[in-house]
Amino acid sequence: FFFFAMIAPVLLLLFLATATATVCNGGQPAFNVTNCPADHSTCCKYKWSTAEYGCCPFPNAVCCANGYTCCPSGTKCMDQGSSWSVTTTCRPDSGVDTPGKQVCKIGAQFPLSTTKKNVLVLGDSVSIGYTPYLTTELSDVAFVQHTPWSSDGGACETAYGLQCLEFFLTSPGGDTLKPDVIMFNFGLHNLITNGSGVPGQSGNTSVYASQLEQITKALVPHAPKLVFGLTSAFMCSKETDDIVIMLNTQAKAIMDKYSIPTFNMHDAIVQKCGAVPQPECLGEKECFCPHCPPGYSWLARSLPARSHTLANTRSHTLAHTRSNTLTHARSHPHAYTRSHTHT
Repeated sequence: FFFFAMIAPVLLLLFLATATATVCNGGQPAFNVTNCPADHSTCCKYKWSTAEYGCCPFPNAVCCANGYTCCPSGTKCMDQGSSWSVTTTCRPDSGVDTPGKQVCKIGAQFPLSTTKKNVLVLGDSVSIGYTPYLTTELSDVAFVQHTPWSSDGGACETAYGLQCLEFFLTSPGGDTLKPDVIMFNFGLHNLITNGSGVPGQSGNTSVYASQLEQITKALVPHAPKLVFGLTSAFMCSKETDDIVIMLNTQAKAIMDKYSIPTFNMHDAIVQKCGAVPQPECLGEKECFCPHCPPGYSWLARSLPARSHTLANTRSHTLAHTRSNTLTHARSHPHAYTRSHTHT
């Protein structure tokens, strides 16, 4: 009796933890499912999800027929636009309309490695493009995955990133992801200067800094090392690239505040392609406008020494890491901006 009394609370907690998670597509392999915490989210079919489902950040939600958005329980989905640019108003039988939310994508596909350092790349569609090459570059020391696990724009704008960060950092099987390194970036989807943009696709510049800082603070407990990628150049438009530079300045100030190192994709691309605007680069027309498939392998190769340092210095002292930083900065000035080590 005494033994049962001792373990009963543990068994109850395990039961409750299991009971509050909904497996959206049960019967699939563990790496191809979606788990949504039932107390504050709902399984919804989601067209950008590689595993078919995502998590709506409302309990008992209404999954909108458009395949992208969702509404709180007891409301109806009233859509404007179509396909990925759809926006939704949630209309109750009585009361005030509220904005619908984009369904959240799920976290990295595979379990974390038990034999290598684990690196999560959390970012936009450009980061989706270079992650496979970064995986190859770091294969001897680290297991690299992208989160969220999806097609389209990855983590998209800061509002969507903030809304969905919990799900980006949860495996499809429902486990919290705590890698050794998180390389993250936001900015490419926050280039709107007039209007609010499309939730889950684009956001306004005015909210970028405050939301990025909230995301940064939330990421700190999830990995011993964080590193931020300053947004890649927009080579076809000086007007748009000037916005990128403005956001990068804001991002750099935030990362310095939290002693998080940065790597400067913008300046590396400009040094490689020439001053903005450029009609082509690396033999590709409209390269980095914003995408450039031929440029992703080059971009990954331009940063391996920095990434290797991060993946191998989890327990190094601040002074030692600063020494490595200075060595790398001298040999890769175009791809690195001075910063400190996040601990």
